[in-house]
Amino acid sequence: MTIRRARFQCGKTGKLICPLDEALDLPDGGVTVAVARRALRLSLKLSFEELQEELVEQHDVRLTDSTLDEVMNKVGAVAEADRQEVLDDLASAQRGATREQKVKLQRAVPKRLYVSCDGIFYRTRYREPDPENAGKTKLAYQEMKCGAVFWQDARGHWCKQVVAGRDDPQRFGLDLWRVAVECGMLECPEVIFISDGGIWCDSVARLYFKDAIRILDWYHLTEHIWAAGRELYPGDKKQLKIWVDQCIEHLHDQSGIGLLLHLERCRKARGEKDYQPLDKLIGYLRPRLEMTEYTTYRKAEYVIGSGMMESTCKQVVERRLKGNGMQWHEKGALAMSNLVAHRINGTWNDFWNTRPLQRVA
Repeated sequence: MTIRRARFQCGKTGKLICPLDEALDLPDGGVTVAVARRALRLSLKLSFEELQEELVEQHDVRLTDSTLDEVMNKVGAVAEADRQEVLDDLASAQRGATREQKVKLQRAVPKRLYVSCDGIFYRTRYREPDPENAGKTKLAYQEMKCGAVFWQDARGHWCKQVVAGRDDPQRFGLDLWRVAVECGMLECPEVIFISDGGIWCDSVARLYFKDAIRILDWYHLTEHIWAAGRELYPGDKKQLKIWVDQCIEHLHDQSGIGLLLHLERCRKARGEKDYQPLDKLIGYLRPRLEMTEYTTYRKAEYVIGSGMMESTCKQVVERRLKGNGMQWHEKGALAMSNLVAHRINGTWNDFWNTRPLQRVA
């Protein structure tokens, strides 16, 4: 449908004004809300090239890459601004009951709630010095922090809410805490925080989830075992597998303490020969022993792997930000990840009801 409308330009500022656009509550630019909403929904899973084909087939609409990019950045920037506004409000509140009262419970309280976080790197459009080639630069990578709160509902179905951002650990942790509270963390009888052994993940756990049961991701620990084994037995795959299987057997049957005692025995048996990989693995495991009570976790039927968190990283970042040849400015990466989070969280329609295109600064 074509609508002819008058446009007026201010003689001083040069700004164009369309009275009919204001009367119809249309946003600035050449894309209506309906087209923008449908196009961005498709863009959360499709590249712009694939999206253009689908827009023509499904809606008989043609949009250029630059238009799609502009709309995505505008709407996504509003979503990020909304997120930051909420965080500013929470950060200004005193910790404890005052802050907790600002977050409203959004659903039925589950019997057991899991909280997890991780980071995933994506390619940017920025460049940094290349240490392997003096005087040259290479594309820089940045880390997107992702968080997930997940649980089983009364029917046994798994449910999930996610967050993503480039904030520092303290501010990102506050956002993850907010989502956990909305999902019933304050009333839930069992809260479990599961993650790898990363420093910033540990900071989030200590700052906001210190009363939760802490679990070191089983698969992340076994990756460290494999890494040590490869250094101990380079080129000997048979002996490597035997040694790794022994370590994992001790870990499975006797938890982290059983693995630690086994590694210390291996260390003594080797003496001064090839002990560095063992020292590295022991140094990683020892300060995290309290998070490796896997025999107890299995008896309680806790989730001990971060599969839900890995899938979140793939949904939020890998699927859309790490395609072949993709490079992102920070604002664009934040815009896209925020829009993906709204889709996963089921808040897509609620967000569009706030008129994001009309609210563009």
